[in-house]
Amino acid sequence: MGRSVIKQPDGRYAVFSSGTDTWVAANLTREQYIEWRAEQAVREARADAAWLLDRMDEGEVYGWYTFEEANAESVEHGGEDLSGKAAHADG
Repeated sequence: MGRSVIKQPDGRYAVFSSGTDTWVAANLTREQYIEWRAEQAVREARADAAWLLDRMDEGEVYGWYTFEEANAESVEHGGEDLSGKAAHADG
């Protein structure tokens, strides 16, 4: 879905979605448009993170590393060894 930012004749901004062929935002000041985009980014980041963690909780491995492999790589390259901390990651 593509979105186009359009400057309205009155100088405010509107956003047109080519996916739905409708306006998804209108009459925004510069500051309102920036805030609108920031709020969208937060929602999208939360949804992406939840999707990824759901897949991982179902047993899928992302990044081609298991915890043990990633930890070994970290230690080998001078990073922190998390093997003793993994059970206490919630605090």
